[in-house]
Amino acid sequence: MLGCAWRVVTALLLVLSLALPAHGSESAQSEGASESEREVQMSVLLEPSSQRIQGEMIVRPPPLTGTFRLDPGLEISEALVDDRALFLQESAAGRYRLAMPPKAESLTLRWSGRLEAEDGRMVSPEGSLLAGDGGWYPQFAELGPFALHIEVQVPDGQRAVATGSLVEEPLVDDTGYRVRHFHPRTEWAELATGPWRERRQAVDGVRVRTLFPAELDDAHAETYLAHSGRYLAQFSERVGGYPYDSFTIAASPAPLGLAFPGFTLLGERVIPLPFIPHTSLAHELMHAWWGAGVRVDYPSGNWSEALTTYLADYHLDELRGEASDTRRRWLVDLAALPDTFDRPLADFRGSRDPAMRLLGYQHGAMLFHMLRQRIGDEAFDGGLKRFAARHMHQTASWDDLAVAFSEAADEELRDFLGAWRYKPGRPALSMTAVERRETETGWQVEGVLDQAGDHAPWPLLVPVVAETRSGPVRHDVALATRQAKFSLSYDAEPLSLTVDPDHDLLRQLDPAPFILRHVALHPESRLLVLPKALEAQGKEWVQQALGRPLAPVGEPALDGEAPLLVLGNDDEVANWLAGQALPEPSALLPALGEARMWTLPESRVAVVSAAEPDHLRRLVASLRHHQHRSYLVQDAEGATLEAGVWPLDEVGLRVEFSSSR
Repeated sequence: MLGCAWRVVTALLLVLSLALPAHGSESAQSEGASESEREVQMSVLLEPSSQRIQGEMIVRPPPLTGTFRLDPGLEISEALVDDRALFLQESAAGRYRLAMPPKAESLTLRWSGRLEAEDGRMVSPEGSLLAGDGGWYPQFAELGPFALHIEVQVPDGQRAVATGSLVEEPLVDDTGYRVRHFHPRTEWAELATGPWRERRQAVDGVRVRTLFPAELDDAHAETYLAHSGRYLAQFSERVGGYPYDSFTIAASPAPLGLAFPGFTLLGERVIPLPFIPHTSLAHELMHAWWGAGVRVDYPSGNWSEALTTYLADYHLDELRGEASDTRRRWLVDLAALPDTFDRPLADFRGSRDPAMRLLGYQHGAMLFHMLRQRIGDEAFDGGLKRFAARHMHQTASWDDLAVAFSEAADEELRDFLGAWRYKPGRPALSMTAVERRETETGWQVEGVLDQAGDHAPWPLLVPVVAETRSGPVRHDVALATRQAKFSLSYDAEPLSLTVDPDHDLLRQLDPAPFILRHVALHPESRLLVLPKALEAQGKEWVQQALGRPLAPVGEPALDGEAPLLVLGNDDEVANWLAGQALPEPSALLPALGEARMWTLPESRVAVVSAAEPDHLRRLVASLRHHQHRSYLVQDAEGATLEAGVWPLDEVGLRVEFSSSR
């Protein structure tokens, strides 16, 4: 039994459902976005403390087949078609079938019950998330896209946010908090609640809000509003108008970062981190266009994470003057993928697997950078706007992206993009047979470019930069086969010639700096803990830091490709290194450090060492954020004193000429 208080709320819920509008005129539509032919009106009452939910859903027109699913812990209390009671059959737990009459105009379902927490769903006073596929409302097998009007009510002290644009001002009174949202064309409904305060500002007609608990609201809400407003203006100018009337950043007790249409959830422990407003916030906001706006055709591959990474994370690095460093870091990370990893970008759907994430995010983002270099900024941004305008609130594929960019560039690009999507790996470049000679009109440099790899060739425009007496000169050399000759002319004497010095190409670094990620990704990586008494704790610390366990070994062999992580106190680690004739830490690592990690590329060994167990534990815990490093030094409090990557020496891609003077 729901109890007297819940019966009072039931009456309120019926009033709420009557207040929902009949048509979706509240939210501005992006140019080219089609409004759904089907309309869903939903009113939901959620009581997080008891995990109770009660809802009503009106579908106009109803789906042709009345098969739907609902969480087995919830019950359908009433089913009406055109205001007449309808026979409802439960074919299995949580599976229902309705005998739908022909030419029905509307279907109404009312349901209630208790929601248990499970994957994609949490319900508590500290924070709730009901994701689109969580079974918390009736979900029809053949409903298709629909215009969604959703109203959510929660008890006093709670706030709520849901799919789409905020409609009017939320209402707070003795019955609790009520808020309405509208989405012109979606396939899911999502909502989140929490014990939040609300702050807001207007940015070019968009209501930007934070929903944070009191402590986070006092300390961080204004920062998040300011950054969100700045990103919103920047992104709208580049890719087209923001597709909703509101953007809400809400806090969650879960350690997550999730983007939904019109809102994003960030973990309460994540929000205070000083770098999040400068990184993750921009990424989640960009998903309003890609993923939550233009939906992903997952069977053909997930383009959204790559495009979002390039247009948000990388864009901010560009503004800070760090673009070349970011591209180099991405290539170093990709070089850490083991030889056994042989997957094309088209296979990425979205994954927690760190190797697949490197493929979907960094590899994909580098592809968009090469595309932009090939067609220019104007055509690239024009393609983005075409793609957004044409497919907003619809599902789109990699091929749809290729068409939009091809039209904007007036160049057929599907073969170019297809090669990088379907071929695993990346090419390794080299330059040979380079000769320089003086001519009657200047200077001539000739040579041969090679690309190697199991799946070569890839279509490339290779930047070749000469440092001349008059300054640098860049040429882009077409390399569509495994090998191509080039002949370049210069007015001033060339002093050197370098292939891709700024790392504009998606390619395999060979050799690449040895970083901790090599240890994290290699399937046969091993762990040696010194002293033995620390082995059980060390194994647990490393598993948490790297996201996977490493096989413990006693007397490891150092030959072969399988990396070894050595973990222990300073004295024992130093004695072991000496016994193996391996060097002590590089002079780059300051002596004042209390804990340190460094790699030894020649032996494929990574070392983590500290004088005190607490310092060692703290260092290992931080390594999840430093897998792209070759070395890291911390003080006694865990602050970073030194961090970096060993130098990259691409000898085969640079030629120095002797001076003619």
